Amino acid sequence: MPDAPAPSSTHGRFLPGARLGERYRIVGLLGRGGMGEVYRADDLELGQSVALKFLPEKLAADTMAWHRLRSEVRTARQLAHPNICRVYDIARVDGHVFFSMEYVDGDDLSHVLRRLGPPSKDKAVQIARQLCAGLAAAHESGILHRDLKPANVMLDGRGRVRITDFGLAGLAEELQANPQRVGTPAYMAPEQLESGTVSGRSDIYSLGLVLYELFTGKRPFEDATVDPTTSVPSLQSHSESVDPAVDRIVQRCLEPDPAERPASAYEVMAALPGGDPLAAALEAGETPSPEMVADAEARGGLAPRTGLVLFGLAILSLVVLGLVGPRWTTMPEKSPEALADIAHDIVLELGHEFPAHEASLLFAADSVDPSATDRGHPWPPAYYYWHGARRGSMQPLFVHSPMTRPGDPASRPPGTVDVVLGSSGRLVDLDIVPPLYDPPIRDSTTATDWTLVLERA
Repeated sequence: MPDAPAPSSTHGRFLPGARLGERYRIVGLLGRGGMGEVYRADDLELGQSVALKFLPEKLAADTMAWHRLRSEVRTARQLAHPNICRVYDIARVDGHVFFSMEYVDGDDLSHVLRRLGPPSKDKAVQIARQLCAGLAAAHESGILHRDLKPANVMLDGRGRVRITDFGLAGLAEELQANPQRVGTPAYMAPEQLESGTVSGRSDIYSLGLVLYELFTGKRPFEDATVDPTTSVPSLQSHSESVDPAVDRIVQRCLEPDPAERPASAYEVMAALPGGDPLAAALEAGETPSPEMVADAEARGGLAPRTGLVLFGLAILSLVVLGLVGPRWTTMPEKSPEALADIAHDIVLELGHEFPAHEASLLFAADSVDPSATDRGHPWPPAYYYWHGARRGSMQPLFVHSPMTRPGDPASRPPGTVDVVLGSSGRLVDLDIVPPLYDPPIRDSTTATDWTLVLERA
């Protein structure tokens, strides 16, 4: 095993260019945190940049810790959402234990707020909505963050949010410290501070703290040991430009009693200005979860006036459908097989027969001449049945057409038989062009009895 250089405040435990096994090459140090050092590296096998997060060295030789971390990674890698930093794998190379993760070319929210202060009102709402979307997706998968804070929120070059360290940072701290104090105290819910109890609503509390800082640039409590019953200062007390809707939902997130907090991150998203998580999910091409739909319904009903207008439109639509619906929706009264038998009977009654090449098609009323009506009904039938035959090819008129249709081919050569029936079997149209050479199947001197044919019309 190659000796690692002495740790440096500049490059950390690895120099740029250092190799980890055959797969990774260190590019440079990205940062340090309570969990360990984070490096940008090249994945030599896949040819892409990744982030490698190294755990404290004392965990490398702990077999129990290794198995628990591996199990947590197995769960975390199931998360696939645009606002969650993907976890790829956990590895142990040359005595070092590290996670490989998606590399985000940007900076974390903590550094951004320190350097630039809070973003504009619209940008802050945009970031907040993405935070809620990512957290909600994780909770739906049964995964808690346990250490949500600005340092674990990455912003890429396009301003898109990625939440990092779902469950991983908290577990790493639990394995090496007091399990009752997993997380960063300044961003922990009261129940998490007091007894170590974590739930989706403790993550909601942490989300509220992050949103408070996002919109104001300040923490509600500088002292992490503040009494949980202490009232939270209004966001508008720091900045009058904060939307009252933002102030209200953040105050709800920071309720000391978990039962008083929003039930989900979707509920928080819905309360933000312009918030409609259901519409946002549909616009992004995602399938809304039942919880998202329920939250959307819980936000309130329609105004009475709007409800009456929509009810009237619904009744009008039903009346219109009742008038014209039979024309468009009635299915054929007879099966295609029965209609084919009727077509054959009509042709035989006239002393002709179908040539060898036959085709048939069931098609809608709009596909034929509007003047062709089924005389037994006030409307043209919803469907027509065409049965045709040619002595030659049944080649469609349009070369690229997938099927033969009425009128194919364009001309009516000798030996053509076309029968169009209504959906009840009534004769609508009949075209017969006798063949040039074959005699009819009955004596041509016998007069054609049109009565039987007309009775079918």
